[in-house]
Amino acid sequence: MHLQIADTVLPAHHAGGAAALCLAGPSGERWTLPPWTYRQHLAALRECVTVDGDGAALDSRRLADAVLATGDLPDTARDAAVALALWWAGGADTAPEAELRDGWIDLDGVPAQLAPWTEGQRAQALGECLVGEDAEGVWFDAVGYLDRMARATLRQPAPDTLHAAATQRLLNAVVALNVVDPEDRTLLGAGPAARETAQRTLRACRALGWTPSQVWAAPAAEIERVLQLLALAETPPASSRPAPAAPAAAPRRPRLADHPDAFVIQFEDDAP
Repeated sequence: MHLQIADTVLPAHHAGGAAALCLAGPSGERWTLPPWTYRQHLAALRECVTVDGDGAALDSRRLADAVLATGDLPDTARDAAVALALWWAGGADTAPEAELRDGWIDLDGVPAQLAPWTEGQRAQALGECLVGEDAEGVWFDAVGYLDRMARATLRQPAPDTLHAAATQRLLNAVVALNVVDPEDRTLLGAGPAARETAQRTLRACRALGWTPSQVWAAPAAEIERVLQLLALAETPPASSRPAPAAPAAAPRRPRLADHPDAFVIQFEDDAP
């Protein structure tokens, strides 16, 4: 393998997983970047990520400096090795996605057991990560929140010593497992249709004992059948329905005698 730093192409060797990255300098010198672990990555992110009303921002140069500080590259090579450091911290081109099967996932050769965190764990993490208050409002520790989510989700092994590729796979899987999909937010924010969607979803959830995700993943025709069957089952039979009210009499046209000032003379037949 060869890596390019600035205009120089250097021979490199990486055995994968938790192995170090070995580089051969242009004059034959040997440089090494040791494995970048989950603990190191989260500690660096705490120093490199800022969160405000517009979202999160990463100081990539600061992160690269933290990665390069663990190796023995000379200072003269560090300015040109920023991209190399970010590549190394990001898992060195290892595929970041992995499929979760029966609660287990392959973290680049490390088997791991995951389970969604609970609402109680989420609420506790949120309370612990809304830290302090200043003139701009409450400060949110986004990296601490992510760390708590990962530790609550990962049942085994402990995350601290996971190498970079395993860390990236873990964080991607944790977010996918615990954070509402943006498509769901779009579905529930689509104006007047959102209320009907919420009512249909909760009605199907109650009937089937399912979660909203299960309802939305089911074929639409099947959910429609369930809702139609519910409507039919909840309609009382004809024999138990109350008798329809008698139709109201047609309104009578007003007569002269109905006037409040009218003088009415009534004639009666006195014959036996």
